[in-house]
Amino acid sequence: MILDFKKGEFIIKLFVIPIMCITIVIGAIFYTQHLNDTSQITNSKKTNKNTFLFHKSEALTASHSIINKRLRSSTIISFGESDKDVRIVNDSTFTVINYVDWINQKGENRRNYYCCTVTFNHNCKAKAQNLVFME
Repeated sequence: MILDFKKGEFIIKLFVIPIMCITIVIGAIFYTQHLNDTSQITNSKKTNKNTFLFHKSEALTASHSIINKRLRSSTIISFGESDKDVRIVNDSTFTVINYVDWINQKGENRRNYYCCTVTFNHNCKAKAQNLVFME
């Protein structure tokens, strides 16, 4: 009877110990692969060039500054609020078509439609250029 217990204990050790070792080795392999995946993701984020995402509404607001400079002697009443006519050229450049309501020097209310290009630089500053008033 003592021999049977020792024989059973030997069989258990024969299977349990190798299975535990295999489990530990497989776990270690998966763990190191997971660390490599996260380091690759971190490194790829560092190598991306200027991937800023700007919105149409930001371009629309930035276009107001060039209009303010151009109509500085006039009283600006309001700008169009809709960004439906803002076109995306690329990640940081937009073409804005909008209108401005203003009062000229004669006191007349005017509405002018305009078009300009708004570009955001790597410091997230906007620059509006190529302003054209449409009649």
